[in-house]
Amino acid sequence: LELASRLGSAGASYATLEYAGEGVGALGMDERFVLANLAVESGAKAAIFGLDEVARQYLALPAGTSGVAADAGAAFTREISLDLGALTPRVARPGDPTDVVGVHALADVPIDFVFLGTCSGGRAGDFRRALEVIESGGGVADGVHLVVTPASRRVRDELEADGTLGSLAALGATITLSGCGPCCGTSPPIPPRGARVLSTANRNFAGRMGASDAAIYLASPETCAAAAVSGRIADPREP
Repeated sequence: LELASRLGSAGASYATLEYAGEGVGALGMDERFVLANLAVESGAKAAIFGLDEVARQYLALPAGTSGVAADAGAAFTREISLDLGALTPRVARPGDPTDVVGVHALADVPIDFVFLGTCSGGRAGDFRRALEVIESGGGVADGVHLVVTPASRRVRDELEADGTLGSLAALGATITLSGCGPCCGTSPPIPPRGARVLSTANRNFAGRMGASDAAIYLASPETCAAAAVSGRIADPREP
């Protein structure tokens, strides 16, 4: 979301985003999928990462397998540096995934519908981290509808096997079929009229979730989980 904010909706049109740097090595494949997925919100044709040990293990490649990389001294159209250690949770405001602010700028905005799932927030680790925030916060707040949609059948099977889905259901979450579902409003539950939604999805345009007048904010699974606990936008790092 921070990169989308800096690039804008067309800042990477007909270009490829290449992620590199010390912070990339600390990212698992699920996190890299999210960054590659969200690149399209800035108009990018593609988003790529260099081949490192994390990727080798995921692809089951022999140790030492080399990949294609930019030549030393290669020229890029633009370079953006982010200090991940200083980056605070970000939230996209309704109507535009590139209209992004820090979570504290929207503190106490009421939320009554929380969506965890889809391609940018529906992998196994996303739900486990969200569950941890919700359990440590004492459960889902009254009046908040929490919807959980695993990104795929494989993810769903994994979460059923380790008890994560059962724990979320016990906390009152609505568990839906795997896929896009509520993200694009093709299957229920649909946010009610006038709902204030916090979602892990990649887009928040008007009518995106099947409700033309819902206000849809975008955030990380942890930030969405914190909103489910408090009934408002909140920093998941704070009690």
